[in-house]
Amino acid sequence: MTLTDFLKKLKKIEFGTRMKTREAISGTYHSAFKGRGMTFSECKSYEEGDDVRYIDWHASARQQGVFVKQFIEERELSVCIILDLSRRMRFGSVGMTKAEKAIEAMAVIAFSALNNNDKVGLLLLNEVGFKYIPQLKGKSNVVRMLVEALKFAPEPSEHELSAILAKAMTLMKRRSLMFVISDFYSDIGQVLRHATHHHEVIPVVVSDPMERDMPNLGLAVLEDLQTGAMVLTDTSRASFAEAYRARFDERMASLKALFQHAGVTFVRLSTLEDALLPIAQAFDRRASHV
Repeated sequence: MTLTDFLKKLKKIEFGTRMKTREAISGTYHSAFKGRGMTFSECKSYEEGDDVRYIDWHASARQQGVFVKQFIEERELSVCIILDLSRRMRFGSVGMTKAEKAIEAMAVIAFSALNNNDKVGLLLLNEVGFKYIPQLKGKSNVVRMLVEALKFAPEPSEHELSAILAKAMTLMKRRSLMFVISDFYSDIGQVLRHATHHHEVIPVVVSDPMERDMPNLGLAVLEDLQTGAMVLTDTSRASFAEAYRARFDERMASLKALFQHAGVTFVRLSTLEDALLPIAQAFDRRASHV
């Protein structure tokens, strides 16, 4: 990618995503993630309909009336986005790779946090290692996150993604709202289960339609992007297509069971669709249960 192409892509993601999140998702984000609690603001005279549980009896006795406490929400959240940019995420069959869709999803979440004045940071991850951008407020930090994500290229390595994620998680000292964007082919389930004890975790599962439905290509050489292994396969066989589809469906069912057991909201995202809609729908579902 040339510098000109890089800047065009950065500008397209930044401006397109920022405007869409401001219009379509900020309200649902605020409703879905309420903040850390309530802080006392002031007392006021009791009015019909006020919650009697918040009557301040000491103030009422002093001022010879009935006064109730008022509270304001501690709105500020600390958001961390974990972005898997491993070799498998380079796959894409519809003009966009899973990695590109994951970066788009990251931008949607980051600008949603920015619009609500929350701190947001990024943990980039591949088989070689990770890069951590601390949680800060402001548009400049979100733009930096986009730049670093677009620059972060996978390299050949035999390291386990789960081990790298576990090491990276030691940086997360403060309780955070944590979005994990990945295709979840790597075995990071145990790390995520541990993370739910310390953070609020929301997995975003990115997939490509060809991962479930392989077109009839006849005899074809398929490459495992994780290992680089090549295999010659007859994609025209019905048995191959059925087994290929069943393997994908079983993996998705297993992930769904894992997330449900952990009690977390999760998002499914295809390279075919705009990242905004499934994320907004997940926020809506979560807001309805808060």
